[in-house]
This record gives sequence, structure tokens and C-alpha cells, in this order.
Amino acid sequence: MNKDKNAPQAKLTPHQVAMMRLGIMRRVTNQLDDAHDVVMGAKEWSPTQARVFATLLGKVMPDLTAQFVQHEHSLAEAPEKMTREQLEAIASGVNNIIDADVVEEASE
Repeated sequence: MNKDKNAPQAKLTPHQVAMMRLGIMRRVTNQLDDAHDVVMGAKEWSPTQARVFATLLGKVMPDLTAQFVQHEHSLAEAPEKMTREQLEAIASGVNNIIDADVVEEASE
């Protein structure tokens, strides 16, 4: 089957992506007890089973260590209008700590 690299790609809507992620999450959730048994030595998985579980888990539960590396700054004004002290504070990481609201997904 040859695919034309220039052919338009089907785009998923945010809702479709969310539904796919929900389906993966449900499958991963169903396997959590088995995964725990593997970790505790009560059950064995093949390397392929472990990789598949880890891959699926990564689709629904992001690597939290990576979350702390990513930073975004919301600037109230253009950088060229900021003082040197403001720019140095951003560069030094002073503004990396933000308050975040916990958002819970609606269950279906």
C-alpha cells in the first residue's frame, strides 16, 4: 500500500483525541493490578508485555519529571520594554513557580 506523502492527512478533533486517550486509560486502569503483581514478583510479564504497558501508560500519564523541565512565561509586557531586573529574574528561574488549578475530567 503506497501512501502519497503529499496527500492531505486526516485530522482528529480534540474530542476524538480525548476519546482515544480515555479508551487507552481504561485499558491501562484494568491492568494496574496485574502490573502491581508483576512489580511485587507474584506474576511475570514478558518484556513485550511490559513495554506495551509502559507505552500505553505513557499515553495517559505523562512523565512527571519532564513536566518540571518545561517552563512557560506569561509576559505582561513585551520583553524589550522590561527592565533588566525583570529579565534577569526570568532568566534565573524566579518566575518558574506558578499556582495551578487542579482540573478534573468529567466522567462519562
